[in-house]
Amino acid sequence: MRKHLRSMVAGILVLCGAGVRWARAETPPTGSVYVLTVTGAIDPVVKDYLLDGFDRAKKGGAAAVLLRLDTPGGLLDATRDIVQGILNTPVPVIVFVGPQGARAASAGVFITLAADVAAMAPRTHLGAAHPVSLGGGAPFLPGGKDEKERGKDGTEEKKGGGSVMEEKVVSDASAYARTLAATKGRNAEWAEKAVRQSLSLTSEEALKANVIDLVVLDEAELFQKLAGREIKKEGLTFKLDLAKANRVDFPMNLLRRWLHTIAHPNVAYLLLVLGFYALIYEFSTPGIGLGAIAGIICLVLAFFSLQVLPLNFAGLALLVAGLIMMGLDVLVGSHGLLIFGGLISFALGSFFLFDVNQSAFRVSMELILAVLLTSGGFFGFVVRKIWVARRKKPVTGAEELVGRLAEVRPEGLVFLDGALWTVEEGAEGLAPGARVRVVKVSGNRLIVTKEI
Repeated sequence: MRKHLRSMVAGILVLCGAGVRWARAETPPTGSVYVLTVTGAIDPVVKDYLLDGFDRAKKGGAAAVLLRLDTPGGLLDATRDIVQGILNTPVPVIVFVGPQGARAASAGVFITLAADVAAMAPRTHLGAAHPVSLGGGAPFLPGGKDEKERGKDGTEEKKGGGSVMEEKVVSDASAYARTLAATKGRNAEWAEKAVRQSLSLTSEEALKANVIDLVVLDEAELFQKLAGREIKKEGLTFKLDLAKANRVDFPMNLLRRWLHTIAHPNVAYLLLVLGFYALIYEFSTPGIGLGAIAGIICLVLAFFSLQVLPLNFAGLALLVAGLIMMGLDVLVGSHGLLIFGGLISFALGSFFLFDVNQSAFRVSMELILAVLLTSGGFFGFVVRKIWVARRKKPVTGAEELVGRLAEVRPEGLVFLDGALWTVEEGAEGLAPGARVRVVKVSGNRLIVTKEI
C-alpha cells in the first residue's frame, strides 16, 4: 500500500513539475522572439497556453511573438479570447500558417485575420469559417429551403433562410471577421464571405486577395522579408528586425499537452465507454478491484474532457442510458431485449454527443461503428452464454458421478473422488484395482459397468 502511495505522489510531483517548468525557465533576453506552436483544435487548453505566452512576451520585453498555426478549427469562445489577446498585447504578433500542408480553417481564420503580420507557407490554405448551428445540424443543407445557388462569380449564395438563431450566429461571426480584417487593412469582403459562404483560399490566392501579407517557405525567409517593416499597435510603433534576434521556443508543457490530448472528442468518447465497461465488469464480479479503479479513473478523465468540449447533454444521456441498459441485461438477464434497446440508445447518443458538426469536434464515424460492433458482439456473446447455461439441466450432488471412472475395492466397494461407495450392481467377479464406469446412482449406491 505504501509503495502504491509513493508511486502516486511521485506521479503527481512529476506532473506538477512539468506544469511549472516554463515558469522556472530562465528568462530570455530582451528583444527575443517568443515562438508558440498550435497544432490541432482550438480549445480552452490552447487558449490558456497562448494567453500565457502573450503575457510572458509582454513582461519579457519580447521583440515579437511568432505563432505557428495548423488547426482545423475550434470553439468560438476560446477563439474570441485568443483574438482579444492578440489585439491587446503590446507586442507584434506574427501568425505563420505552416509548415507546408498546414491549414487555418474555421477558428484559424479569425486568428490569422487578427495577426499584426499574417504569413503562410506554400501549399497551405485557410477559410471555411462558417459557424455551425447550435443544435448540431448544418445551417445550410443542400436540397432544402436553405439550398445554395451559384452566383455570377461562381461562389455559393444562400437561397433560403435559416432559423433566426442560426442567422444571428452567422451575422455576428461575419461582422466579427469583417471588423478584424478592416482593422488590419485586409480584405474585409472576403472575410465576410469566408463566414457566410465557407470560402477557402490557398496561400497564393490569399496573398493576391490581400487576406495575408506574405507567402514564405520557412521562418528564416519570413524574418528576412519583415526586416524594416513597421507595426503600429497600442499607440506604439515597432520596427521589425528579427533576422538576428534570439529565438525562444515555448512549447506546451507536459501537463497542457496531456490535457489537450484528452480534450479530443474521440479520446473523451473512448474514456467514457471504457469507464462504464470497467464498472460493469466490477459489478458483475463483486469486490473492489481493478475494474472499479480503472472505471473511476477513465470516467473522471472523460468528464474533464467533456467540460472543455461542446457537449450535448441529450446525447450524453442517451449514450449513458444505452450503456446502463446493456449492463443491466448482463446482470438481470432479459434475453437480449435490454441489449437491443441499449444499442439503439447508445448509437443515437454517440452521434449526438457533441453540439457541432465540424470534424474538429465530432466523434469519428469509424470509431462509433467499431465501438457499436464490439459492444453488440460482446454483449450478444455474454447473453448467449447465460441463455445456454440457464437451459442446461442442473447437475448437482450424486448425479454428477454418472459417467465417472472408479476403482474396485474389496467387499463390493469402489473408490471415487476420495470416498468409498457401495456398488449395487456391476462389480461382481472383478478383482480389486479394476476400473469401472458409473452408469447410474441409486440412492447412495452405484450401478457400474466394467471399463473395457
